[in-house]
This record gives sequence, structure tokens and C-alpha cells, in this order.
Amino acid sequence: MKNKTRLNKLFASALVMGCTLGFASCYNDDTATPPTIVSTQSMYGDYTGVMTSLTIVPYEEESTDTPEGTAITATVDNDTIYLTDFPIKDIVLSIVGDETTADQIVEAVGQVDYKIGYTPTLSAAKDSILFTLDPKPLKLSVNIPGTEEGESLPTAIEVKVQAAEGANYEGKTTALKFGFQASEVLIGEDQTPLEGFTPTTFDFTTVKSRK
Repeated sequence: MKNKTRLNKLFASALVMGCTLGFASCYNDDTATPPTIVSTQSMYGDYTGVMTSLTIVPYEEESTDTPEGTAITATVDNDTIYLTDFPIKDIVLSIVGDETTADQIVEAVGQVDYKIGYTPTLSAAKDSILFTLDPKPLKLSVNIPGTEEGESLPTAIEVKVQAAEGANYEGKTTALKFGFQASEVLIGEDQTPLEGFTPTTFDFTTVKSRK
């Protein structure tokens, strides 16, 4: 009788352990991966991605084609986003109106780096960061062809920049997305507004580089 009771207890214990392990296994299988917890420092680092530009011309039908992207690299520290070799061709083209001339000017200017200040705000779930951009004017010095053949005029250009809304960093994917608009171009020392300039929007989609 004692042996039978002991066997019953052993069987019950084994059953309880099996159920416990079974529940644990099911929990591990069915439970989603915990969300990535980020801090504002999570944004710091180097990024690669693409920049797309879009110019909306009044009274023209909006194109359904996806704008072709330009490769871009960026570095983020505690309060600034640094854009290396910022593509300025679209801006120069809007000024000179000629593709070949724009290419020549861009080549002569060389690499243009641009930096943008930002203020981060951690999301309530602590899985992403929203940030507000504080862009300053982009200043260039270029040689623009004059009215006479072979003439080249050194010209100061200032591009007014406005931040777009929705800039964010996603902790799980390390994707950094933001944008801004070149809203106005001023020419020369007297900063004469460029007539006929159409604002251009620049959107950046990047991801943090793995070390």
C-alpha cells in the first residue's frame, strides 16, 4: 500500500513538472520579442541611405513616378546631424537653368557639407525618438557664367531652409528619417530673391551603419 502511494506521488510530481515545462515552452513560443528600449543617445552614430528630392511645379500634374534617390551619408551626435557631400545640383540647376552648366558648377564647387541642429524627444513607449530640426541657411560661393562668352562671375548664394515635420528615429530598425525644404534662394551680396525659383523638398531615409 505504501509503495502504491509513493508511486502515485511520484506520478503526480512528474505530471506537475511536465505541465510547468509545457506552459513555459508555450509562453516562450507565443510571446513576442520585448520592444527595444532606447534613449536619446541611441541616435548617435553614422548612417547611410538615400536622399530624394521633389519639386512641385504649379499647374502641372503631380508625377506618379518614385523620385530617384541619391546616396547620402550622415553622422549624428548629441545635437547635430552632419550631411557629408550634400547634393546641390538641383539647387544650382534651378539657378542656371542648364544641365551641362549645372554639372560644371557642381564639379567646380566640390564637396559641400551641411549640418542641421536638432532637439530630440523620447516617445512614451521608449522605443523611438521624435526630433525637431533647426536648419540654418545653406551658403555657397559659385562661379556663374556671365552675359559675355567666357565670362564667369563669382556669386554668393544663400538657400533658405525650412524643416519638415515627422522626423524620427526607430529603435528596432535604427532607421533615421527626416526632411526639409529649400524654400527660397537669395543671390549676391544684396541677397536678391531668385525669380521663378520653385521650392524643393529633400527627404532622407537612412539606417545606422554597423560597426
